[in-house]
Amino acid sequence: MEVKLIALVATAILTLRAGFQSKKARNNIIELLSEKRWIINVLLIIGFIAYIIYSTKGDDSDDAKKTQEALKKAIIAFIIALFAELGLTIAPFWWVFVLAYYMEGWI
Repeated sequence: MEVKLIALVATAILTLRAGFQSKKARNNIIELLSEKRWIINVLLIIGFIAYIIYSTKGDDSDDAKKTQEALKKAIIAFIIALFAELGLTIAPFWWVFVLAYYMEGWI
């Protein structure tokens, strides 16, 4: 197995473990998932991500590259905001470190 995949999976598992062990994080995720407006916005974000990936696939123009880079950074920003909302303050450090080290171009 590739080292990059091992690092990403280990970081994901440790983050999930920390989230499940924290009562505050569990309560906050339940609260978020019970808000219809938040779910609709997350679905819109997922749809937007899918549209951008589909529309820039195979396009080597500068505009497409800038759009893909902006999308990567927006995904990371969303994940960090989600961690903050859940009260997971250590997880963003490890995610940013692993993504910057193993996933060139994401940070």
